[in-house]
Amino acid sequence: MKKLKISIWILTIVLGLSSCKPGENKEEVVNPLKVMVQKVAPFEKSGQFQFPGKVKADDKLTLSTKVIGQVEQVYVDNGETVKKGQLLLKIRSNDISSQLDAAKASLTEAEAALSNTQKNYERIKRLYDKGSATQKEFDDISTAQEIGKARTESVNQSIKEINELLRYTNLKSPINGFVSQKFVNKGTMATPGNPLIMLESLDNLKIEITVPEFEIGLFNQGDSVQIEINDIGKKPLEGFVEYIVPSTSFSGTQYRVIVQLKENNKDLKPGMFARVNLLKNTERKIIVPQHALFQRGQLSGIYTVNQQGEAMLRWIRLGKEYPEGVEVLSGLEAGEQFILSSESKLTDGAKVEITKSI
Repeated sequence: MKKLKISIWILTIVLGLSSCKPGENKEEVVNPLKVMVQKVAPFEKSGQFQFPGKVKADDKLTLSTKVIGQVEQVYVDNGETVKKGQLLLKIRSNDISSQLDAAKASLTEAEAALSNTQKNYERIKRLYDKGSATQKEFDDISTAQEIGKARTESVNQSIKEINELLRYTNLKSPINGFVSQKFVNKGTMATPGNPLIMLESLDNLKIEITVPEFEIGLFNQGDSVQIEINDIGKKPLEGFVEYIVPSTSFSGTQYRVIVQLKENNKDLKPGMFARVNLLKNTERKIIVPQHALFQRGQLSGIYTVNQQGEAMLRWIRLGKEYPEGVEVLSGLEAGEQFILSSESKLTDGAKVEITKSI
């Protein structure tokens, strides 16, 4: 019996030894992934702030008349370009025409009377100088001459005033611009003070933007800006802040800022939509290439390398996009390294070998 137990024990040892294979207790060798890393170096970037606005005419005029009359003819239409001195519309005013005719007749009469008075004055003065006319006769003719002159001047002044009124029956453009709104048509009755035509200048166009109260402190008079207007091309225009309206009364929470173009652009038109870009406050920003990022749903991450030579997925918060890449707001510090590329797909904790560092 004792020999049987010893035999069984020996057999168990033999079977145990025979089940072990060479190398089974050794750890499996895993080749590390070859990766390229990049050191985080901040970029110098100016803070860019963009504000919507519209192109506006610096000169906007609403023309009216001082006479009462019927619009005889309108020579322009909405949107039409006009030149300074161009006739825009004509008003028929029979009353003023009658006044002018009467004034001209009075002038003819006054001038004839003055001419006769002056002849008598010269005749009596010669007699007075010879002692053949009395002082009273000379004084009377002198007074009559002054009255005649005063009357002639008065009638001339009346004609001048009537002609001034007639100027309002032939309405001309005081500026180079375009008709932004026409309020009357042929046959409309024009009355003093009522608008007839609105004009806007094309000589000096500006950009008006609205700025929230919490951002108005970014602006200073003279600040350079870039202006984007899609209607005239992709190349930005150069401009500067001309002035800031120091009140929010027109909107309650928005300020108005007027931007002046450095050079006039013939393609600009009032009413065009514009974007004004203000560059302020140079900052050091961490920017990483887009292709180095790892996305999982709404989360963004980037792989770094720990001291054990392992790829570590780190979640980060992103900001604005730039030509160089995407801004990292948090989760990555200057001087750290991140994996720029790898020979195959990375996983968290994977062994890596750095083959190049930039």
